[in-house]
Amino acid sequence: MKTIIKLFILVSVLAGIYSCSKEEKLNVKIENYDTFVPGAIDKWISTNLTDPYNIEVVYRYQRSMHDINKNIAPADEAKVIPQMDVVIKGFLDVYKKIGGVPFIKTYTPKQFALFGSGDYDVDGSVKGGTADGGRRITLYGINNFSAENANSVLGNLQVIHHEFTHILNQNRFIPGEYGTVSVGDYYSNWTAQENTTALARSLGFITPYARKSIGEDFAEVLSHLIVAGQLYYDDFAYDSGKDAYPKFKRKESIVRDYMMQNFSIDVTQLQIEFQRIMSETYNSTRYSAATALNSNYLGSLDWDIRSTWGLENAISNKQRDLFMNILDGLEGYRTKTMVFQFVSEKKATLNIGYGDDNSTYNAAYDFDIVKNDDNTFKISKSAVQGTGTIYNNGNRSLILQDVQPLIDYLGSTSFSAEWKSVDLTVNPTDYLQYFVLKNTEDPSVTFMGKVNLRKY
Repeated sequence: MKTIIKLFILVSVLAGIYSCSKEEKLNVKIENYDTFVPGAIDKWISTNLTDPYNIEVVYRYQRSMHDINKNIAPADEAKVIPQMDVVIKGFLDVYKKIGGVPFIKTYTPKQFALFGSGDYDVDGSVKGGTADGGRRITLYGINNFSAENANSVLGNLQVIHHEFTHILNQNRFIPGEYGTVSVGDYYSNWTAQENTTALARSLGFITPYARKSIGEDFAEVLSHLIVAGQLYYDDFAYDSGKDAYPKFKRKESIVRDYMMQNFSIDVTQLQIEFQRIMSETYNSTRYSAATALNSNYLGSLDWDIRSTWGLENAISNKQRDLFMNILDGLEGYRTKTMVFQFVSEKKATLNIGYGDDNSTYNAAYDFDIVKNDDNTFKISKSAVQGTGTIYNNGNRSLILQDVQPLIDYLGSTSFSAEWKSVDLTVNPTDYLQYFVLKNTEDPSVTFMGKVNLRKY
């Protein structure tokens, strides 16, 4: 029996050796079925991104570059160049101008991956982008993107600046102090019904998504400061309440210090450059003085042109005549203050403080602000005034006779709203500091005021 088994094994081994040594030809033609030939899009990418920045753009569908358990549409090729042109103008050029070429070469992502539809999660949220390994930004939903629509561009760039913040954080860690500002208030299940916008902002978060983690909070703050703008951020912080306001401002301070200490980048300079590009290239009106007025972003205007700011700026003759009529003194008293306070986008109050060394009195006048169809404004004294001592003082004949010429002039015409005309690259400290009302019928007449934002 053992002999039979041994013979069987020997035969099997010999057969195996023979079969392995036998050479058979397969009648199969192996071909590369990828017939892709680089075209105009690829040449544009090479010229504008790969050659100058060493950035690759993956726009042909790659399933391995997104969650394989999801079905995500490929990018529409017609959207690729417009999308990446916005990346260049609204992101790369901004950081290159403020941070310099070495910053761009060191920290900007080396790959952008583009997908046509959003990345939908089971909780109902939709990802607009992700940052991976400090080197790649993936953008979703570009098939709905329009470079001709300023709001679409802003939304797109909000995602890009948010994701780039993650890349910066992957290279230089978020300061530990940041996490203490809202300690105990982060909520990973950020899409839960109870995480409302009102709740999130009352806790010091710029969006409900910011509650997800310290990293998302940090990225939301920086991207909002750049894209939504300083006036939006400060107004949002103030309207969030006196408990939340210091949290917003502390987070802003830490973010600003982080950018300066780690990258020598002034966030204000980023804001100025980004907003210049959005206004000049994409005709965005988000950062205009008219938008600030119509959105009630402004707290008040200091109209005391005797102050240092008034002496340092060009004041129109008409403003000087009308204002000094009030500032030279009222009812025999010294005029101490003159403030135009915005109550809402439709209401304002002129408050004038006057008195002597021992006493201060106030006179007040309410105004209606009406936005015209051409985005100019009519500012006229309200038919119904407030009540109380300050309004009674405003009606005193010796006071009213000095204020009435200004009231009459304001109500006689319409005004455009503008920021002080200045080269912010030379005088960045003037950024959002001076608000100007310009007579639409006589542009030589302007009323300038120093902006005081609301704060607690």
